[in-house]
Order: sequence, then structure tokens, then C-alpha cells
Amino acid sequence: MFYIKTEAFGDYEAYLLSDPTGAHQLKLVPAFGACVIDLRLHGQTVLDTYQTPKEMSINRWAKNVLLYPFPNRLKHGQYEWEGQRYEFPVNDVPTNNALHGFGTEQTMEVAAKEASVEHAQIRCRFSYDGQLDYYPFPFRFEVAFTLRSGALEIGLSVENTGKTALPFGMGWHPYFRISDDLGNHHLHLPPCEMVGVDAEMIPTGKRYEYTTFSQPRRIGMEVLDNCFALQQQEGRVQIQLSYADQQLGYWQEVGESGFSFVQLFTPPHRTCLAIEPMTCNIDAFNNGEGLMRVEPGEQRTATFGVQVGA
Repeated sequence: MFYIKTEAFGDYEAYLLSDPTGAHQLKLVPAFGACVIDLRLHGQTVLDTYQTPKEMSINRWAKNVLLYPFPNRLKHGQYEWEGQRYEFPVNDVPTNNALHGFGTEQTMEVAAKEASVEHAQIRCRFSYDGQLDYYPFPFRFEVAFTLRSGALEIGLSVENTGKTALPFGMGWHPYFRISDDLGNHHLHLPPCEMVGVDAEMIPTGKRYEYTTFSQPRRIGMEVLDNCFALQQQEGRVQIQLSYADQQLGYWQEVGESGFSFVQLFTPPHRTCLAIEPMTCNIDAFNNGEGLMRVEPGEQRTATFGVQVGA
């Protein structure tokens, strides 16, 4: 029987989802953007996480937090919607862009939780009233974490609670790690194209065939901070990360109601690999690539997950 309990994480309350043996565990902090601070599958820790509440509050590298109302970058923070111009604050000074929307540190409430013989699930919710002048569009955002033996599934959803259509994109920012030796991990990507970007990391409109990891290949000294457009547009795509005899399978739904883009990032400390599902491209509020137009009362949902073999 899986179970759910709470425990202190500094001044925060963390929720622990676990099976009876402790081999499969998920720990998250709803009050800090539903930040995941531990994930173990078959006893293997598979995420690089914040180790202390102070480290989490600093939120360097945005580890394992949710991204909305857009993932990645927005050029100079500016966009136009329905004939009106808006401007997010620039929070990525090196590129002069807005980065990751405003969802990463929002206080989410626990909307529901359940535990059974086969799984444990927690649903977290954030209700936004449209108070920011650079995004005056009310919405309700939810995330559902479902832990099973050897697997975690995450569903993201947005519901337009306002009176006009709104632009929306969403994603997650996980840093996967099987060991601290990233260079000797092997990576296998599905068919994809690399999104061409300029000096400000904004798409140029060009895409390039990418085959470096079309077969399982050692990461080595490869440096990645790139967005990829996935060629498959129905069902699920798989990304495989392996080290020695350990295998991690990451998947995401694709298509109109899924994550048709993925960002890969090798941080400078090179102990992990960010595999970031995104429903839309970089700067989607301007280029429209994958951008959701959510009508009043409409709800949109997309799902991704990770699994580790026994």
C-alpha cells in the first residue's frame, strides 16, 4: 500500500509519496511551485535536487520546478496579444529576455491526494486572478504527480477562468542524474530538429536536422543548451538516458495536446542533464510555434513521465 505523509522542510511543508519499502519515493514542496526535492525509483535517486530549504529559496538553475505561462525565453519580455502589447520583466540579463514565466515559485495548494495498493497521487493547484499588467489573463493551473512502482507520471493542465482567450505554454525543469559522471552517460533521442537561435537565444526561424544522438551515444564533453522540435506528432516519444547497467526512460506526449518541444541543457557542473518538456517553442508568445490559445472555460492538459527498470 502506497502512502502519503507530510514533513517539515525548513519553514515549508513537504509531501512524501512512497511505497511501503521506500524504494519508490517522491517528495515535493507545494508552497514553492510544487518543487520536487527527491525522486527515487527502484531505490535509485534520479534527480539532482535542492538539498536545503535555503538552496531551494535561492532557486539557482530552477531545479525541478514548473514553468508557466511560458517555458524558456520571451524576447525582451515583450509580446502582442489581440492587438495589445505587454512586457514581462527581464529576468535573464545576459540575453535581455524574460525567462520561464512566473510559475516557478508560486504557492500552490494541495487540491487532492490519494493512495492505493498500486499508486500514490497528489494534485496541486494555483489560481491566478490576472493581477499582473503584463499578463492580465486569469487561469487555474494544476499539476498531478502519480507515483507507481518504478515510474512517475506528471500531468499539467490549464483552465481559462477569464472572459477572453489567453496565450499559454507550460513545461517542467527537471535535472536527471543516474550518477555524477554525466560524460559517461549515454543519450538516445527520437527524431528531432534543432531550433536555430541567435545571440540572445531567440529562434531565427531556421531548424537543423540533428542526428548526434539518433543512436545511443556517450555524452562525453558535448555541451547542450538547445531546444529541439520533435518530428513525431502523435502519441509519445521516448528519450533514453543510461549509465553502465542503469536505464532511465523519459517520455512525453506530443502533438496539439502535448509537448512537441524539448530543451536539453548540460549545466556547467556536468553532474546531470536537464530534459525539459515544453508545449511550445522558445519565444512562442511572438512566433506562435506550439502556443496554446485557450478560450474562456476551456481546459488543456498534457502529460509526461519517467521510468526506471528494476
